[in-house]
Amino acid sequence: MDVRVLEGSDRACDEFVRAQAAGKMCHRPAWSEMLRCDLGYDVFYLVAREGEEIRGVLPLTHVKSWLFGNRMVSQAFGNYGGPLAASREAMDALFARAVELATERNCESIEFRNIEPMPFDLQLHEGKICMHLALTSDPEELWKRFSPKVRSQVRKAWKSNITAASGGAELLDDFYRVYTIRMRQLGTPPYSRALTASVLARFPDESRVFVTRLGDQVVGASFTMCFNGFVEIPWAATLVEYNSLCPNNLLYWSVMEHYGRTGASAFDFGRCTAEGATYRFKKQWEPEPVPLHYQYWVRPGHELTILAPDESKYRRKVEMWKKLPLWVTRLVGPRLSRSLP
Repeated sequence: MDVRVLEGSDRACDEFVRAQAAGKMCHRPAWSEMLRCDLGYDVFYLVAREGEEIRGVLPLTHVKSWLFGNRMVSQAFGNYGGPLAASREAMDALFARAVELATERNCESIEFRNIEPMPFDLQLHEGKICMHLALTSDPEELWKRFSPKVRSQVRKAWKSNITAASGGAELLDDFYRVYTIRMRQLGTPPYSRALTASVLARFPDESRVFVTRLGDQVVGASFTMCFNGFVEIPWAATLVEYNSLCPNNLLYWSVMEHYGRTGASAFDFGRCTAEGATYRFKKQWEPEPVPLHYQYWVRPGHELTILAPDESKYRRKVEMWKKLPLWVTRLVGPRLSRSLP
């Protein structure tokens, strides 16, 4: 089994990812190319071949900072990652090469963001889940599947004269304004506007911005991606002072209705902590919980440090962040989150 780092993009690799049931947007070579060219990361897109046939891929992003250490991530700015392999031999070869690369670059760890755990002796971090909902092309059929409570909340937004719309880069500023306001309230550094702009530019047919408005005021916004019929909503936010009018419910319904009509088969509500506040919001739509198995190779002689803002040791820093002026969080936040992709 020959494993090499892909240079640039490759249609055959993209086709291989599309053919894998577990293949996600972040597994595509173009995602790694975006991280390298637009955002300045060192990336290593590993491709395992038998002769000319591709048997597996593993995208790695090198993340190095004085504050959070030196590590590899598969995959940066994605809830998913880890190897896509057509055989155990291919998986073994990809994993071995990943360890070689991490060792060569003095990385302390490799984070594999898996759904299904890999068959290796690795440290495992559980507790995070994603929630998937089957979509249908008939909005009425999908609507009837929801509970009376959920339908009532969407209707409340309509009755409050909240409207929904979607588009591309022309809505990016609206999205980013609402998103950064909410991230500050949560005590979390926001990702950069450049990241979302790059996704829209490089994947114009697969990415979209949705907003909800009350008059001229944007009160909710989300960023979505769709690949192989699988819709992800990695970033969404609403202005909390309007939450009593249920703009978030209408926002999510608009996303599901839109993508259902386009033929998408599944909607991913995004990553959350089991039984947390966002989990409870998502649970009311009755999606299927999908446990995430994040696994870690740790370099001998080092201890694993998991960077999770919701852990107790970060509580004081989170509370301090909430008190910073909004302009400061918009300026400094993307620089911090660059090391926390």
